[in-house]
Amino acid sequence: MKIQKLTKLAFVALLAVLTLIGCSKKDDFNPVNEEQTSFSVRPDFATLDNRPADVIALHQITETEPVKLLENAEKGVKYALVIGISNYSGTANDLQYCDDDAIDWKARLVAEGYTVTSLIDLAATKNAIQSALTTLASKAIAGNEITFIYSGHGSSGNIISTDLYYISSSYFKTKFSGAKSTKMFFSFDACQIGAMATSLNATGRIIAVASNTTIYSYDGDATMKNGVFTYYQMKGFDSMGYIYVENDCSYACTQMKSWASSHGVSVAPSYKDSYTGSFNL
Repeated sequence: MKIQKLTKLAFVALLAVLTLIGCSKKDDFNPVNEEQTSFSVRPDFATLDNRPADVIALHQITETEPVKLLENAEKGVKYALVIGISNYSGTANDLQYCDDDAIDWKARLVAEGYTVTSLIDLAATKNAIQSALTTLASKAIAGNEITFIYSGHGSSGNIISTDLYYISSSYFKTKFSGAKSTKMFFSFDACQIGAMATSLNATGRIIAVASNTTIYSYDGDATMKNGVFTYYQMKGFDSMGYIYVENDCSYACTQMKSWASSHGVSVAPSYKDSYTGSFNL
């Protein structure tokens, strides 16, 4: 009798495991992938945001004013702001390698002579991001080079601060609307972030995005230790030896699409190039 009971329990357990496997999908969001041996999706943050609608409405940042330029500031200087958020308010909202993306980008930009401000994880609050964006935009005078990097949650053209504010593409557009710098690079490794490429597009700028307005971006596996888009951006510079941003962006887009095809997921990385000539960091 005991053997029959144990056999029955073992069968039930096996059936449960098989059911779970059968119900799982490759695109299902799993924020914790145990020292990842596989990838995970960076989902539309709105699908995770379970706050009441009136609270979410109070966390939408869309309005701002053009930033006044520091016309008398030193010219011929490179400035960058790098933001990477893996640690969000509430553990269910956390991502895997966004902080690593920011660390890698900062090292790359410092090596290229940029003065870099970085906001990583809990430092990247709404107030800190707004302040740092204002400072960066104020230095976008003629003769200066400006770079902005973001890796983290996205949603319908918004980046998401660590304290769960939605900062919109229209906010970015207005912030940089008065810029006179003719050499500016923006990169966003987040889902549904394609609107940034449209909003920020202007003469002298390149805007790279890991997704369009509807598709997700992805964290890579434990061998990559980056977002997939960022991983190929870094590989383009470090392993392929690309000097120009255009070549690196093209490589990252092509390689991310190839990666996605091999993993059975859909991606839509792209970049807008309104810079005349070849853009070297």
